Amino acid sequence: MHSTILCGAALLVQAGASSAVPSSFTADEQNTIAVFNKARQGVVHIKVSQRESEHFGTRTFAEGMGSGFLIDRDGNILTNYHVIGASNRIEVHLPNGRVAVARVVGTAPTLDLAMLSIDLEPADEVEPLPLGDSDTLVVGQKLIAVGHPLALHNTLTVGVLSALGRSLPDAPPELQETLIQTDAAINPGSSGGPLLNSAGEVIGITTAVAVDAQNLGFAVPINPARRIIPDLIEMGHPYRPSLGIEGIEITPELTDLFGLTRRSGVLVARIEPGSLAERAGLRAGARIVLLNETTYVLGGDIITAINGKEISSASQIMRILLESHPGDELRLSVLRDKVFHEVDIRLAPMGDR
Repeated sequence: MHSTILCGAALLVQAGASSAVPSSFTADEQNTIAVFNKARQGVVHIKVSQRESEHFGTRTFAEGMGSGFLIDRDGNILTNYHVIGASNRIEVHLPNGRVAVARVVGTAPTLDLAMLSIDLEPADEVEPLPLGDSDTLVVGQKLIAVGHPLALHNTLTVGVLSALGRSLPDAPPELQETLIQTDAAINPGSSGGPLLNSAGEVIGITTAVAVDAQNLGFAVPINPARRIIPDLIEMGHPYRPSLGIEGIEITPELTDLFGLTRRSGVLVARIEPGSLAERAGLRAGARIVLLNETTYVLGGDIITAINGKEISSASQIMRILLESHPGDELRLSVLRDKVFHEVDIRLAPMGDR
């Protein structure tokens, strides 16, 4: 298993390069240059600091850096949550050299996303980056990363989409089996920078690299970000309803071990009193088995599908909830006592459970 480090992208390109492209360049080179010349007007360098301690009248600070990109002309900037972390001061270095102090608009730590905002001035020549559709990605297509690794501004790397649906060991459930893998060079400092397609659209947000390997970089796909951007701007956090259940992912090994009736799905182990799940009639298990210091609660409903989509992991349920809206109705297919049942759950309004 590869260890990972949260990072960015590399291969320095002159910041003041002319936008004129010699006709002797290939069509692919011309495309890369055109995408870069436009994207660099919307990519920003982020510098963060945090007061760590105060001792004998002196203060010590921890500093970090990353990248981000403008999504509109109101000054909203998308980046990784781990870039800003617990910082108490965030500076944004704009393409024209101006430095602005940023405000935190909203965060989604489980998606490693954060929204910042700055006051743009009339003289700021910026170009917000268009957001693409990460659901249409294909392994093998060209990807372009732009960022500020090691504070080297306007850095470009080019690669291909190496794989889709990747997971990282320490990633939260919402990001498991969702990450984009690319061989575009990734280096510390470009976390939060855009990963672009040949049309110059952001299809991912550069987030991590495998430190014990070469050319294994990862990005958060843009579609989850697109869905929560309005929530981040309006509420400061994503709308995230809770079903009120704790579940156990069923594997073939678990099925053989306990003689379960399914080889995949999510076994309901506990239901929170007063939750949507309880009101809908879902049932938790009552048979408790302790094995290898792990407690298994058996005998409950097994969730096999939601809205017709087969469920094999708790992370799939979390992603469905994250993509939902207040008042949406979810139809759960559950296996109970060897009989399939359909359970309808209407999601609570904003702020309710």
